[in-house]
Amino acid sequence: MSDTPGEGGGPIGPVAQVGEAEEVVSVRIKVNGVTIEVTQEVVIKDILTKAKEAACFGGAVEEYVLERVSEDGELSPDETIIVVEAEEFLAVPVGKTEVA
Repeated sequence: MSDTPGEGGGPIGPVAQVGEAEEVVSVRIKVNGVTIEVTQEVVIKDILTKAKEAACFGGAVEEYVLERVSEDGELSPDETIIVVEAEEFLAVPVGKTEVA
C-alpha cells in the first residue's frame, strides 16, 4: 500500500456533493475611495478588516464603524448586509485616533 494520499488509502477528507454547494458571489466595493473585493453577503467586520488590509484607514479595526455613502447611520460590526457592485462606504473612527 502506498503512503501517498488518494492512492489506495481512500479519500482525503470529506467528499462534496456537486449539487449542494451554494454559489458565492464576489463584488468590488469602495471603502474610503479604495476598491476591495468581498462576498455579496458580508459581515461589516469583514469589510472593515479587508479595508484595513488595503490601507483604507489607520488604527485598529475596532476603532472604526462603516457607513454607506448613500445612507445615514452607522452599520454594526456584527451586522450582515448585502452589497452591490461599486457600492461606496466610509470607514469612520468612533473616537479619537492616532491618525494625523
